[in-house]
Amino acid sequence: MLRGLFITAIIFLIWEISCSIFKIPPFMLPPPSKVMLSIYNNWEELLKHASYTLIEILASLFIGSFIGIATALIISSSAKLKLWIMPILLASQSIPVFALAPLLILWLGYGMISKIVIGVLIVFFPITSNFTDALNKVPQELIDAGKTIGFNKSKIFWKIKIPASLPGLCSGIRVGACFAPIGAVVGEWIGGSTGLGSFMIYSNARLQTDNMFAALLILIFITITLYRITDKILSKYVWWK
Repeated sequence: MLRGLFITAIIFLIWEISCSIFKIPPFMLPPPSKVMLSIYNNWEELLKHASYTLIEILASLFIGSFIGIATALIISSSAKLKLWIMPILLASQSIPVFALAPLLILWLGYGMISKIVIGVLIVFFPITSNFTDALNKVPQELIDAGKTIGFNKSKIFWKIKIPASLPGLCSGIRVGACFAPIGAVVGEWIGGSTGLGSFMIYSNARLQTDNMFAALLILIFITITLYRITDKILSKYVWWK
């Protein structure tokens, strides 16, 4: 915590001094002091937009985790289903989210649902990939031990393979917690009137760069906080490796 605050203070100090020494125009790169003043002056509006974006992020992470876990379990339980599902998963990730976002907004509207769907598309794949990889790399000696004590395939899957692969699932969820804000903000950039992404686009159109950086700093804070909370929870309940 203290190390993070110290690093942040150093970055802000270098940023402030650089803006002063090189006389960078504020509309190109505002100094941290002006960004902080923007946060103070627009606190209520930023809080409203941040709350909206946070709901999208949490919903994307929750739904994406559920879909990712379910997909990984299906793939790992059946080789035939894996042959059908994996090409669909790879195809879904080969399309840039910026190309897909306008279509999703056109189909689902400018509300929160389209942003959540975009976030889910970004979040679920790393969770599916990490969990599937962990399920496929369970040590053979654990499986042999289960067979020795009379476990059938179902018990081996649920009592040996699942617990042994949960650390891999947690790694995927941690990655998803970092990626979820991307989907929400990209959707807000493409279309919408509420959220930090929309606030950035609105500010950019009026050359209010300090407001853009204010929203960006809040988004960074949300992402880091979400990651830390997710990491703490997962480390507490899935402590083994």
